[in-house]
Amino acid sequence: MKLLFRRIPLKHLTSLTLAASQPSNNTHLNLKTCIDARIIKTGFDPNTSRSNYQVRNLIESGQLSEARQLFDQMPHKNTVSTNMMVLGYVKEGNLSIARQLFDSMVDRTAVTYTILIGGYSRSDQFREAFELFVDMYRGDIRPDYVTFATLLSGCNDPQVVKELFQLHSLVVKLGHNSALVVCNSLVDSYCKTRLSDLACQFFKEMPERDSVTYNALIAGYAKEGLDDEAIKLFMEMQSLGFEASDFTFQAVLSAGIGLEDVAFGQQVHGYSVKTNLVWNVFVANALLDFYSKHDCVNEARKLFYKMPEMDGVSYNVMITAYAWIGQVKESIDLFRELQFTKFDRTNFPFATMLSIAANTLDLQMGQQLHSQAIVTAADSEVLVANSLVDMYAKCGKSEEAERIFVRLSSRSTVPWTALISANIQKGLLEEGLKLFREMHRVNVTADQATFASVLKASANMASISLGKQLHSYIIRSGFMSNVYAGSALIDMYAKCGSVKDAVQTFKEMPERNVVTWNALISAYAQNGDGEATLRAFGEMLAATVDWSKKD
Repeated sequence: MKLLFRRIPLKHLTSLTLAASQPSNNTHLNLKTCIDARIIKTGFDPNTSRSNYQVRNLIESGQLSEARQLFDQMPHKNTVSTNMMVLGYVKEGNLSIARQLFDSMVDRTAVTYTILIGGYSRSDQFREAFELFVDMYRGDIRPDYVTFATLLSGCNDPQVVKELFQLHSLVVKLGHNSALVVCNSLVDSYCKTRLSDLACQFFKEMPERDSVTYNALIAGYAKEGLDDEAIKLFMEMQSLGFEASDFTFQAVLSAGIGLEDVAFGQQVHGYSVKTNLVWNVFVANALLDFYSKHDCVNEARKLFYKMPEMDGVSYNVMITAYAWIGQVKESIDLFRELQFTKFDRTNFPFATMLSIAANTLDLQMGQQLHSQAIVTAADSEVLVANSLVDMYAKCGKSEEAERIFVRLSSRSTVPWTALISANIQKGLLEEGLKLFREMHRVNVTADQATFASVLKASANMASISLGKQLHSYIIRSGFMSNVYAGSALIDMYAKCGSVKDAVQTFKEMPERNVVTWNALISAYAQNGDGEATLRAFGEMLAATVDWSKKD
């Protein structure tokens, strides 16, 4: 019997100690003695084991505070006990207490380190995770493939490339480059640190790949704007029979947005139907985004109303799609419908709706949106705040626009242009130009709308010298190819009485549309040259002009 109990693995002794702890007669005395002897010899503590089991159950049921109370009351704790508590705090996101427990441990294993490394990695604290890994390695605790995969999952910043190279070298040195999960993590980390060329090189060297490998590289290519490479890899993945995930579809559809190929999106749509992922909300949203950005709003609409599950993103995409093609009523109706859902109101498309209010000069609607944005704290978001300045400025409330403008922590081109335009429309030309100079001083890039506003000021002031300065600035900014800015220049020269400069500007424009031609015809007409006006009108009729394009 003694020989039998020597062979019993430690993990089975817990249940046997329950029997040994029960009242026994002489018949079972030898059995009890054998069990007790085995426990003493191995150092196995049945009470600790039972407590560990209870602690684990409490943690798994979400009762972390109760688990901690039981843990603190345990007379004897082992590494497993503390590992479980560290894991509990890591899962709760309380890394400070997890680290306190970790630091209090006398004996730490690879599991202990990996648990805390995972916590730091998931919390975007890669530096702390890496320092812990270094401490582990210097302490002669050998990291396993799980440790490497866990640490690499947090390696997603271009600033930690040096550490990534060190980890890759160590993976090879310790022989973990044969573990697919580690190789996949390396591909993913190279992509996330914007080293897609190295990711591709390593990908080609891998002896084994799976769908995770392809997903990581496809996403990396899409993020870097390497659309053709992402799509090519997606096709290869399909041909090899790897199963695409919702992650794959999101990445490849994102890549497809950069291509003027609607048919490709339709093919991906069909493939998502075959794989039964089309109604995954993330895949469906990616399809909505693809169709809307290719002006296929009808396709997007059909898909949207068939979706069995929607989220705030689904509504945002459709509202923006309608607004983009000028279907204002549809955008407003859908936004009202969105307000009756339970989706997170902080993610409502306030910026898009404020843009609609600005373009339709609907001050009441804009003020209502402003109130809702305040309630949800969305008014503090840069995009929303910029849109508020634009809305109030266009609706003639320049004082309110300025009040919001001065409180902006970050100012894009939109609010600057809105205030410049508002001042110029009110006849405050010098104020508008002063804002433009300040905008230039703080290195905010002007756009076609900005140039149109300041050129209007120059024309109203009949200042050809100012107009020529602006002309030079437009050339340096690379906007001469923009027909909107070019047309504004022609109009400015005409109003300043310099038809010669207007004609020269027209000739230098690489692209012309109906607005450009109208600007030239108006230039001749304003300066009393009837013959040139008719000639230019005839040339416009003879030229190949896309009458639908007015910007």
